[in-house]
Amino acid sequence: MVFSLFMRGNLFAVNQIEVSGNRSISVKYIESASGIQIGQSIFGLRTWEIENRIKKINDVKSVRVQKVFPHLIRIEIVERAPLAKVVVGDTWFYVDDQGVRVNTPSDNPDLLISLYVPSLENDSIKMTLEVIRAWLSDFDTHLKMTKMVHNNLFILQLQNDIFIKCESVQNLKEKIPVLKPLLREVQVKALKVVGFDLRMKKDIVLIQDEEEIF
Repeated sequence: MVFSLFMRGNLFAVNQIEVSGNRSISVKYIESASGIQIGQSIFGLRTWEIENRIKKINDVKSVRVQKVFPHLIRIEIVERAPLAKVVVGDTWFYVDDQGVRVNTPSDNPDLLISLYVPSLENDSIKMTLEVIRAWLSDFDTHLKMTKMVHNNLFILQLQNDIFIKCESVQNLKEKIPVLKPLLREVQVKALKVVGFDLRMKKDIVLIQDEEEIF
């Protein structure tokens, strides 16, 4: 009976919602999306239901909701961060590393990768992002641009303006053991190199003329 009285009274009524981790999404918007009402019983709230409601916000990548008895609901947000600026014809938009469109502005717009695709069909963005993720996982040199010419040709432009041509993410991964020392040698010796073509089965071809790139 004592527990029942507590439920009916104000001892366990929510009087505070604490939001953290948000950068561009307003606290009020998150609070509204959560569906939590100030004054309702903390026992009547299901954290997983609140999380599912907040996840419907496009720029929310993940969310964790905690009850902190007796009065507080804590919401921890991870927002989607733009990785690339997708350009197709005259249209452009931002996507995160999973290919989800995001509205969140970048903290470092100069670090965004320009991602060019011929169309939005046939998983072109997904395929190009796979190449980008493979590069980022194994190389320190930042990417300026990645262009999908067609299904079997991707062109990468590095921060130092060296170009890499490959036919797929598998092709790139297979050539990593050879490409890494080549790029290191170019950097150490300050060599003037236009780029490398990885599409040969066993070898890496040196690109000596910019006309050979596109």
